[in-house]
Amino acid sequence: MRVFPNGSGLLLGLLITFACAWLFPNKGEEREFFFPEIVSKLAIVLIFLVQGWNLKISSFRMVYKEIYRVVLVNGLIFIGPLIFVLLFYQVGFFPEYWINGFLFLAILPTTISSCVVFTTVAGGHSDVALGHATVSNLLAIFWVPFAWVALGNGSGNEIGEQWISFGIHVFPQIFFLVVLPCLIGWLVCYVCFRNEKNRFGEHLKKATFICILLLAYLGLSKTVLRIGRDEFLILIFELFPYLILFLIFHLALSWFGSGIFSVNRKQRVAEFYCISQKSLVMGLPLAGLLIGSAPQFIINIVCPLLLYHFLQLAVGACFLSRLKEWSSRTC
Repeated sequence: MRVFPNGSGLLLGLLITFACAWLFPNKGEEREFFFPEIVSKLAIVLIFLVQGWNLKISSFRMVYKEIYRVVLVNGLIFIGPLIFVLLFYQVGFFPEYWINGFLFLAILPTTISSCVVFTTVAGGHSDVALGHATVSNLLAIFWVPFAWVALGNGSGNEIGEQWISFGIHVFPQIFFLVVLPCLIGWLVCYVCFRNEKNRFGEHLKKATFICILLLAYLGLSKTVLRIGRDEFLILIFELFPYLILFLIFHLALSWFGSGIFSVNRKQRVAEFYCISQKSLVMGLPLAGLLIGSAPQFIINIVCPLLLYHFLQLAVGACFLSRLKEWSSRTC
């Protein structure tokens, strides 16, 4: 799966997905599509099989040389944006209609593919980026569901009821659809295909690419069907100013946070791109597991995630040349 600047496959694919959901939304319904719920779960399993396949234990060595930076970077990835959203919601900036979407966006991990690609092109330390991204995505399997419930989005009225409901209904799905496939993917690759990992890796990335587009289409098509095309466009325009503000804060947090305790420039570039990205690959399947297919939740949760993905890639690409020049300086 490639992103700016090494091609624009995922962005182009998402644009086509938007167009298909807009023009042919009825294909996402049960009577038109071949078992959409089953297909979506199979897509989730395949995504995390590939995540496990691409897991590189060796990449941990670089980041664990300075364990305090692992804590710092992942704290900024998971906690920094969440504090921002909660504070701005308290002062009345984020409307009730969009708050859950931004809370979900805030607690997601960094990307794996785009932050490593951006770091490499910008002259940063790609092994550091890969290490932090891997740790972030592994933590997210457990962090995102528990944080989502703790923020009051469970099914019960009390926190205790929410935890119990989550444990009974959601955690088994997280285990069988996320944790287990990730573990199986890593074991199969390590035991059977260790020497041929790269040869199969590109094909598996294409499969992940297709699965992401499929999940996006199924979610968006249901949304267009339920609320109508005109109303959907209006909601997107309403959402855009809040995404811009979130992006500005996210970039500022990433740049100043990556500079804490004065690391070298190549490492700072890697950490900047790790902190400043939110993962669509993890976000879509986890949203499907935690939120389900209710159209209103798809609007509130999936739309901010998809649109923010466009923004972060486009804006992240704008910094590449300047960061490459800056990272190459010795003083």
